[in-house]
Amino acid sequence: MKRLLAPLALALLLLLPGTAAAKNKHFIMGTVLDRNGSPVERVNVTLAPGNVEIITDETGTFLIDYLRDDEGNRTRLSKRTEYTVTFFKVGFHEESVTVAYKRGELAMETVTLKEETIKVDPSSDNIDPATLTNRQQDAGGSYEGE
Repeated sequence: MKRLLAPLALALLLLLPGTAAAKNKHFIMGTVLDRNGSPVERVNVTLAPGNVEIITDETGTFLIDYLRDDEGNRTRLSKRTEYTVTFFKVGFHEESVTVAYKRGELAMETVTLKEETIKVDPSSDNIDPATLTNRQQDAGGSYEGE
């Protein structure tokens, strides 16, 4: 159900008259989800070449409808160009997708970000308290009553 809502919300936004996206028919759009299928908001989305950096909204969707030239001015997406779209959010592994933009509207496949995990290896040290010879605490001095 959640997978249908984000693209549906974006499609409705595009159909609204007067919106910038409805006027500009040259864009790359997509949705970012986590492993559970929930939208991931505030993902940093970069487009290269093009000097564009945006973030996803609360439904995990993004829309890139311009590039930046060397002076920082907005320009149209270049026809028949291969772009690399990179997705980054703290706590997730970075993901990059290469897309071939021809012209008009390009809806990317849904991107699934994977949470970062920490690998914990078992310790080779014997930490059983019963095997310790000195069972007194040597954690430091006490300032109580001094």
